[in-house]
Amino acid sequence: MRSKTKANDLIASQILKTCANGASETRITHQSSPNSMKVISYLLLINEGFVEVVTEGSRIVHRATPKGMDQIKKFEACLEMQIN
Repeated sequence: MRSKTKANDLIASQILKTCANGASETRITHQSSPNSMKVISYLLLINEGFVEVVTEGSRIVHRATPKGMDQIKKFEACLEMQIN
């Protein structure tokens, strides 16, 4: 069960990193290779306030919030601890 949680954390981390500088829904999907778990993770990140959806002209952009950027740092720290 632990590896499933780790996999979900990696998915969330990938999505947040893609959204760090703003990304379209298509880019998010392509960067994190789509499957149902990734879509669910993506929607939960929006719902929990880690990703915001903004309109820039005619484009809809998904951007990591400050809360999301903090979460990226936490994910990276956890991965660093697991490696060492």
